[in-house]
Amino acid sequence: SMTDLVLPLVGTKVEYPTNNCGALFDSLLGKEGLKKSHFKKLADPDLALGGDYRKIICKPLDVEFEVKEYRDPLQPLLHTDLMKLNKVALEENSNENANKEVLFGLVIGFTLPPSAYATIALRELMKRPTSSDYQQKLKLQGWCEEDVVDTKVS
Repeated sequence: SMTDLVLPLVGTKVEYPTNNCGALFDSLLGKEGLKKSHFKKLADPDLALGGDYRKIICKPLDVEFEVKEYRDPLQPLLHTDLMKLNKVALEENSNENANKEVLFGLVIGFTLPPSAYATIALRELMKRPTSSDYQQKLKLQGWCEEDVVDTKVS
């Protein structure tokens, strides 16, 4: 299946594909003035690259989600570990926010294998960039992307 497909990370202990993909590795290294053999000649073992393999697609496990309704954009939507350690209760919507616009949030949880990144999974799920430049432009009131020109994931 697609979840079994891997690509090698450059290094001395990986077996590179012998097809067009392997030729692409050679071409990309060549553009940087490198060859695979250069990674074997490193005198300092701390700088040597053994390489590894990464799955192209991984399927998250233990997926859970909950749609939450709230009114205060600064209100935590889940009980964080820090809140638990400090014995801070998770507050529900208070009456003082009753006149504020209703907002909706998605609280999602899942398990990924080693070397898979939750930020990338969330970016793909939401179809929104995860860069700090984009995040800084978001607003806490009204349409959060009002000041964002390009909202496409690159």
